[in-house]
Amino acid sequence: MKTFRILTAAICLVLFIGLMVGCAMQDYFVPCYIDERVGEYTGAKMTSLLPVTTIADAIRLGEEMNFVATEKREVWLQRIEKDHRTHTFLANSIAFNLINARELQETVFAPTGVFGALTGLMGLGAGAMFIKRPGDLRKEDVEEV
Repeated sequence: MKTFRILTAAICLVLFIGLMVGCAMQDYFVPCYIDERVGEYTGAKMTSLLPVTTIADAIRLGEEMNFVATEKREVWLQRIEKDHRTHTFLANSIAFNLINARELQETVFAPTGVFGALTGLMGLGAGAMFIKRPGDLRKEDVEEV
């Protein structure tokens, strides 16, 4: 009778331990459909223990997918920040160069600038060539004298 009690206790203990392990490991045995695109998106292996995907695989791939998405967002944010810095630098460069170009334009083409003075002189020279003052001699008159 004593061996029957020990045998019964051992069987109960094995069943209890099996039940505990089975409850703890049930996620690894219950199949669960996972879209193949999840594996492509994450680059992770679809199955872990069994040839079919399970609840544990779904949980693992969900965490992996969140991790990959966070990494991609970080890369995009870094690209956006770099693009914004580049855009700001180039926009400020254009504005600065426009200011310098306007100052140069004002210096060169103003009425008191280089081209303004040259056009004024050319205008005076052209006017002096065609306008006769009273008492001026023509070329023919000078040759006769």
